[in-house]
Amino acid sequence: MMTQRSLALLGFLCAPQVARVSVWAQSRGTPVVIGETIQLQSNTLKESRSLLISKPAGYDSGMERYPVLYLLDAETHFHYASGLADFLAKDDRMPNMLFVGIVSGDMARRTHDLTPPSTAETDNRFSPGNGGADAFLSFFADELIPFVDKTYRTRPYRLLIGHSFGGLFGVYALITKPTLFNAYIVADPSLYWNNESVVARAESFLSNTKSLQADVYMTASSDSGKAPGAVARLNAALGKSASAGFRWNFDWMKQEDHLSIPLPSIYRGLETIFEDWRLTDPLELFDKGGIDGIHRRYREAGQRFGYPERITPPFTVSLVVAALMGEGRLEEASKVLLHDSKAYPPPWNQLDALARAYESRGDTEQAARYYLLSLRQNPQNEFAKKKLSEIGVKSPELQ
Repeated sequence: MMTQRSLALLGFLCAPQVARVSVWAQSRGTPVVIGETIQLQSNTLKESRSLLISKPAGYDSGMERYPVLYLLDAETHFHYASGLADFLAKDDRMPNMLFVGIVSGDMARRTHDLTPPSTAETDNRFSPGNGGADAFLSFFADELIPFVDKTYRTRPYRLLIGHSFGGLFGVYALITKPTLFNAYIVADPSLYWNNESVVARAESFLSNTKSLQADVYMTASSDSGKAPGAVARLNAALGKSASAGFRWNFDWMKQEDHLSIPLPSIYRGLETIFEDWRLTDPLELFDKGGIDGIHRRYREAGQRFGYPERITPPFTVSLVVAALMGEGRLEEASKVLLHDSKAYPPPWNQLDALARAYESRGDTEQAARYYLLSLRQNPQNEFAKKKLSEIGVKSPELQ
């Protein structure tokens, strides 16, 4: 049995202040909806679980499929974390993602779900009722993920975010079901748990696993002058992984404490994991591998993030052309601009710019060539017509 209701953030728009109108005057606004709440009945957990779902902009009006971000402790982190992901996606620093938050409920349920069994006396004294991580992981694998994939348009890429016990659960998921998720953000994970037994298992797993395609971003807070021992131990094990497809990053956030660290961890984690989603300096990569190197980079990133059909954005090609022209490398710029006219029709304004650059160099033959190409792309280009007439070119395009 499943029910849903809108999860809305109500905003009230203040009425404009005009002469003789009270500054307290307001008009009721329209709800700003950031997601919805869904109840999913779990046979594994033998209870109903609350999910907070946020769909990317344009989801309901399109047919696109999206990678999925799974967020633990959603009642605490859903609001700002979904906003961070939306902000980064709008700047094309990561793909748009379907956001699925899992509500933990009370402290007893959270402790049970996110921890493996512990034999440590301290753990059992301060965190009784622990040990449900395997059941919770089965809930993900057998119920939650199949439900999400059936209900929404998804891609085969899943990212898990957890903090504290949630971070411990993220590491446990990596070493227990390594193909369930493609990436992990683990913020200040409680790796001390059960005398660091998860760290010991991770050391063995990472040293013996030769094929692992995953990204791990881990953070830690500490005011002791050094990173916590268990975190440092896991960080060392991550660095020794022999899997070519495995990538990891660790940030010791000295300025944060255990409660403040989730937000910067999620922001930096998303930036880091999706670093290859776009090129910050296309010319640098072009100088190393040419335009084919740029195309290869986008194909490989697309494969990694669940977009096997992804190609280099036309704007990136234009950036390379503009950068080459800026350095006076006109022949290289012309080759890139015309390298695949079917997939990347050259913009008429860049053809114009290339023609002007050749003209300023005194090469009227090449200038005429690119003015003609520009005019064919944009028959209303009066500037190109004027320039061609000045150069003395006669062409049907000028009639």
